[in-house]
Amino acid sequence: MTRHLKSRLLFISLVLIATSCGQSEQENSNSIIVTGHAINGLDTEFMTRSYSDDEGNRKSDTILVENGSFTYQTNIEESSFMFFWPNVESTIKRTDRGYYPVKSSQFAFLANPGDEIVFTGEVTDFINAYPSGTIANDDLAKINGKIFPLMNQSVNYLLETELLDENDDRLKVIKDSIDLLDNQVLDFKKAFIKSNLSSEAAVWYLSDMMLRSQISDDEAIKIFNALDEQVNDYRYYKEVEKRIQGIEATREGMSVSNFITDATFTGDTFEFDALKGKYIMMDFWGTWCGPCVAEMPKVKAYQEKYADKLTVLGVNQGDSKERIDKFITPKGYTWTHLMNGKDEDDFVLNFNVAGFPTKFIIDPEGKILYRFVGDGEESFHVIDSLLQ
Repeated sequence: MTRHLKSRLLFISLVLIATSCGQSEQENSNSIIVTGHAINGLDTEFMTRSYSDDEGNRKSDTILVENGSFTYQTNIEESSFMFFWPNVESTIKRTDRGYYPVKSSQFAFLANPGDEIVFTGEVTDFINAYPSGTIANDDLAKINGKIFPLMNQSVNYLLETELLDENDDRLKVIKDSIDLLDNQVLDFKKAFIKSNLSSEAAVWYLSDMMLRSQISDDEAIKIFNALDEQVNDYRYYKEVEKRIQGIEATREGMSVSNFITDATFTGDTFEFDALKGKYIMMDFWGTWCGPCVAEMPKVKAYQEKYADKLTVLGVNQGDSKERIDKFITPKGYTWTHLMNGKDEDDFVLNFNVAGFPTKFIIDPEGKILYRFVGDGEESFHVIDSLLQ
């Protein structure tokens, strides 16, 4: 072999090694590792992480457990709130109709690419085990360590009420205790956020409380404006920021700004202003939402009843196109459906939707007349009063 060929092969080998190292470093930079060591009471062979991919398809990872210990590694592209279901029977809050998916029955943590997170604690009838290893998770452990026991007691009381007759004198006492515990949890969350304005965990809790309508719009705006600028680049800060903008933009009397998107069920391009000229019922829904599904026949009936005056615009959250197709096509719910996505296509944040179903009634010029959260007849009564 000539000296020139040897040099050439050496050069190629070095390039391949360098490329391989670069790829490995890039993969590692997106990797997270979550471990638990000899957690007492974690008597299960595996835990489960369930999540949705970018297309809305449900995915599931299995985390093997041995002698109360586990290790889970995955790659993530952005900051994420995650949780594991432990599959320990004592933590599952079962009822005759299913179970309550309470947070205190989850291994909950915040992850940024590159994080190494460690759980310590125990499992009793809830997950009395909390994350550490990053500042965000140290902070999360402080608040969850306070509220998880209260949340667990509240859901245990709730299970008791299901065993009592509606005329049982104990029912009111137990319900009062539930209200007291739930209000204590809310007070702890708010106090934690206000006292930790530079904490990623506090920002996440603000986002979560807004999503669940556990804090008023005015109070959320006040807290948001007080947040430290060092969390401005955090994913959940940006989500809160969008929701705050949505609060202002979607108050009754405001006009919906035109938007154009390809995030539709059919894949066709949609422009909001193309709907102007008729009243619009903008319906945020998902197949996982019982009240949403129950109202669909009536939504269809009203679209047909006022076909020359009313347009229905659906916005689906959390379903894959395949699942939507199986649900809407046989039933003829084939009005335009947007697919909630990210960034400019995150209609849930842009319209500050914090409960399902949510309906907006919009006039032919694009002005928001009414906003209704939850199921009920009121939105349909309003349509009748406007269009009859």
